[in-house]
Amino acid sequence: MTNRDLIIFITLSFMWSLSFIFYRIGVPEFGSLAFASLRVVLAGLTMLVFVLVKKKNRQGIFKNWKALTLVGLFSAAIPFILFSFSARSVNAGVLAVLNASVPMMSGFIASTFFKDRLSKKQILGLVIGVIGVVILMSENLFGEQSATSGSGLLPMGYALLACVGYAVGANITRNYLDNVSPVAITAGSLIIASVIMLPVALYEFPYGKSISLTAWVSVICIGVLSTAIALIFMNQLIKSIGPMRATSITLVIPIFAIILGYLLLGEALDTPAIIGSVVILFGTYLSLELSLKKMLKS
Repeated sequence: MTNRDLIIFITLSFMWSLSFIFYRIGVPEFGSLAFASLRVVLAGLTMLVFVLVKKKNRQGIFKNWKALTLVGLFSAAIPFILFSFSARSVNAGVLAVLNASVPMMSGFIASTFFKDRLSKKQILGLVIGVIGVVILMSENLFGEQSATSGSGLLPMGYALLACVGYAVGANITRNYLDNVSPVAITAGSLIIASVIMLPVALYEFPYGKSISLTAWVSVICIGVLSTAIALIFMNQLIKSIGPMRATSITLVIPIFAIILGYLLLGEALDTPAIIGSVVILFGTYLSLELSLKKMLKS
């Protein structure tokens, strides 16, 4: 893993940590289906610019539209809808914990269906990372808050199914779109997904309802920043370091959520948050097979 990959990894962790905040702000006003479909449509419109500017991107999309359709469905349309339904009753912390199951699912799919074997160090790192996430969110999961959070098995099941979609999409990208540029993959998958979701957006939009500026900002930011731009980075990582290590980013996202909560919302940094963050960073270090000596030298 190069320093460039590591910078992308950290940047993407921050960008995606914001998406859980956007969900909690926008879904109550737009509704689950409207918010998810608008997210996809706005992301598709953003990526349309990249297609119009560069001919090579258009060629990559036309040649690989079948695989890109699958990526658009599994990595965007379906997970976004499922997470939107979950966000109505499950708090952002629990969603982040569930989202951390993606690398384990991705690794299982890669090793079972694509013969992409994981090292013992990677497996150990993933297990440690998941333990760290549980420690990080222990109060939300096992404390008094969990009884009043409104989270149930069905909404959490939606989130887990969304994680399966992310894992499938990542493996399709790595194994069937290896010769396609990250921009073309992102543009093709999101444009195709936006065409599919546009009728849903038009039908489910809350016409006649007053939508706050904050909610509009949240759906625009999640569509442009946390989807279109973020997926370009993600597809670059998948091609560079593989689907399992790339999806390990979901282990780091809760750390950024804690930091943002502390800086922006004045939330306390408790002991489980500090301990969990350290454990997650160590697990991620192992799963990514980083070398501290090489990083210091470079």
